[in-house]
Amino acid sequence: MSTKTRPVHDLVQPHPAPRGGPRRTVGELSRLLMAGTLLLAASLGWAPLAPGLLAQEVAALPQSAAAEADTAETEAEATRTPMMEAVRIQGTPPTIDGDLSDPVWATAPVATDFVQMEPHEGAPATERTEARVLYDDEALYVSFRAYDSSPDSIAAQLTRRDQQSYSDRVHVIVDSYFDRRTAFHFAVNPLGVKFDAYRYDDNREDSGWEAVWDVATQIDSLGWTAEFRIPLSQLRFSGAPLQSWGINFGRDIARRSETVSWAPLSNREPAMVSRSGVLTGIRDLQPRSRIEVLPYSVARVTRAPGSAENPYWDSTDGSMQVGADLRMGVTSNLTLDLTVNPDFGQVEADPGQVNLTAFETFLPERRPFFQEGASIFRFGIGVGDGDGENQSLFYSRRIGRAPQGSVPSSADWADRPDRTRILSAGKLSGKTDSGWSVGMLNALTGSESARAILDGEEVAMEMEPRTNYSVARVQRDFRGGESALGAIGTSTLREGTVAEELELHREAFTGGLDARHRFRDGTMELQAFLLGSRVAGSPEALARTQRSSARYFQRPDADHVDYDPTATSLEGWSGKLEFWKMGGGPWRFATLTHLRSPGFEANDLGFMPRADNVTQVGYVGYLQNEPGDVLRRWGVNTNLWSGWSFGGEHQELAGNVNGQITTNGNRSLFAGVRVAGEGLSPTLLRGGPAFRTERGVGGWVGFNSDARQTVQASVNTNWEIRPASESHTLSVSPNLRWRPSERATLRVGPSFTRRVEDRQWVRRFTVEGSDEYVFGRMEQSTLGLTVRAETALTPNLSVQLYAQPFLSGGSFDDFRRIADPRADAYADRFEPVNAIPENGRYRATLPGGSVTFDDPDFRALQFRSNAVVRWEYRPGSTLYVVWAQSRDRMQQEPGGLNLGRGMDDLFSVRPENVLMIKVNYWLNP
Repeated sequence: MSTKTRPVHDLVQPHPAPRGGPRRTVGELSRLLMAGTLLLAASLGWAPLAPGLLAQEVAALPQSAAAEADTAETEAEATRTPMMEAVRIQGTPPTIDGDLSDPVWATAPVATDFVQMEPHEGAPATERTEARVLYDDEALYVSFRAYDSSPDSIAAQLTRRDQQSYSDRVHVIVDSYFDRRTAFHFAVNPLGVKFDAYRYDDNREDSGWEAVWDVATQIDSLGWTAEFRIPLSQLRFSGAPLQSWGINFGRDIARRSETVSWAPLSNREPAMVSRSGVLTGIRDLQPRSRIEVLPYSVARVTRAPGSAENPYWDSTDGSMQVGADLRMGVTSNLTLDLTVNPDFGQVEADPGQVNLTAFETFLPERRPFFQEGASIFRFGIGVGDGDGENQSLFYSRRIGRAPQGSVPSSADWADRPDRTRILSAGKLSGKTDSGWSVGMLNALTGSESARAILDGEEVAMEMEPRTNYSVARVQRDFRGGESALGAIGTSTLREGTVAEELELHREAFTGGLDARHRFRDGTMELQAFLLGSRVAGSPEALARTQRSSARYFQRPDADHVDYDPTATSLEGWSGKLEFWKMGGGPWRFATLTHLRSPGFEANDLGFMPRADNVTQVGYVGYLQNEPGDVLRRWGVNTNLWSGWSFGGEHQELAGNVNGQITTNGNRSLFAGVRVAGEGLSPTLLRGGPAFRTERGVGGWVGFNSDARQTVQASVNTNWEIRPASESHTLSVSPNLRWRPSERATLRVGPSFTRRVEDRQWVRRFTVEGSDEYVFGRMEQSTLGLTVRAETALTPNLSVQLYAQPFLSGGSFDDFRRIADPRADAYADRFEPVNAIPENGRYRATLPGGSVTFDDPDFRALQFRSNAVVRWEYRPGSTLYVVWAQSRDRMQQEPGGLNLGRGMDDLFSVRPENVLMIKVNYWLNP
């Protein structure tokens, strides 16, 4: 049972999911909204937090778990789902030491007869596995006896917690809501390295979820054992006197690439939680007060280069910070998380990038508060994977972002904050007995200002207004989790005066409804949403929104939109309808339609590069999971997509063909080809008329060697050619992973990209009242290297080293102006510009006059490194010692990138060094 999230086409069960359960009315929704209102009001400071009132509102929701438990046994028998009876401990619970000789284990029923999911689906496991379950008022206890005919071949890697490695593992998945959609996943390897995750949407994984639990393992002559103690405070369940839970047990036998489970799983359909077995007879679990407190302290010292003439510079800057996180069980299955003066720094820096587009770069979330339990707040609004997968109504990196104000370039010196302080934040999350999933988050960030020396005088400038961010998500399951209805809402409220000064929205809202419906034994699914948005603020803020790269209302040929510089609000909508055939045989297909109106705006709290589009996608694929003489699995699929603006401009028509194979030797190969036709780009001229883009062809190919070996190699290559413009791109990313011992891992990943772009944006000029758009031919080379070294001294003590040098350089020539952006022939879309270099600038003659611009050649150099010692000195309590170093240089450099000179220049930069010590202590009163 792999701990990695599988793609949509990868997971299935041979038995249909249990159906039924009592139907509920939606009268409880008002109480959910009341609970959320209390949380948000408290975070805003508009009302005192009243946990008793909050608990009263939520506890009044109807109870249904007992009724579901009554039908669980009947349904399990009808669907041939495996069952086991829960046994309550009547005396002393087992000692968690990996020794299964405690007499109490003999009273528990045994789960056996595990079957393979991989490599031979449905075949008996090659090694015998036994699992047992006990419980008492405090915890759930699970034991495994993993027999092995060759104990000396048991694979085990000592790593930090939650790290993927070449190891045997045992898993237990607990669907304590018994909704057949969500579950808590716990796993361990033979050396005691823990893994935990929250499962949602049946087969998706939130690995950011962290629980406090105990496990111990032993290796002996029969194989190995594992003994779990999972506190009930870490699970969510109803208060019914009689309950049934979903449960499944799994095991990975690494040397055989074998995955087995008690309740059978399959690679042919997207199901995991819904295929779990049933744990019946759980009685008289009394909901308990669940309170966890995590106080912390952080000491930080920064040494940075600077000038003694800078009044704001201090060669050594020290700081101390204290705060606390509070987790409180509002009911037995709803949890309130609050944080006061949080430390929302991140240990690992964001990777180096050079962005030459008009669009924002997406950055993944690395802060634990936002990573944990993030699944309930995910609401994707994009199409496909890659950039489309990143688009969402909630992008948590907006909270605590870099301040959006700027300091004039004429300032002699400036002291500018690099991020916005988060004053407080809170989350309410969980699932009610009647099937409502609830997620509500509120965060308050402080106002930020900068100090600067201008003309010899110190001035203060506002950088970011005080802002309140909120998101609320509810979803109701039906038909045993096969169907669902949901709603989402987000809001961003900024302090008005500062927001107007910075041309930011005073308020921004998004919200709407979504639904999904599975049928044909879960092999087909319909998905839909309908959303609306509204932003409001000063005319300057709304003019900025209309002119942004997300919509470019000022385009002279965009007849379907109106640019209104006096507007103080903007509304829009978005919708999708998707149909997927995901299993029930090797053939899969899908059709997707997404619409986003020109006025839709979600970027105050979400991530959305573009509005004003209609996208249609078709997909057909064939996946063969039955192992043969040579191949373990193989698949091929094709996609075709087309896009238009709401004005009917055909922006894109493209398609691809993809294939992948995995051999019985655990090696894999993938490749694909993409073809794109001409289209009209509304963004290339950055507010100018639409530009006809040329045809292109591209592709990718990659290889992964056997991960079971001490040394594993992989390579990924991407390429693109656009013949009409003689533009091309080649990117190569090899990776090497070496395990010198069971305690250490070294990963080295160089990357190289060579890009020749014939139509790279340079600048827009207004000459004699007419807009002119200047482009150049750019040759860019980018070289990066990522090195990670990890060693674990114990399952709770690890050391990580990380280093990433990054170099990129680009050179420009052949400057041209746009002549006819929609001309049939590519060459006719441009006219040459006579650009003469003058002291680091260019002077160019355009129709109507002469202009100058900076030499666009560039060189970007960056180095990031850190060392992290992590020690979980007691369950839930951790000590971190972190050292981080950074070097940056961005400069104008004729001729682009020279590797030798670039490395010399990079390491001649004086670095910034940061030493941080953070300690927290978990309290469970």
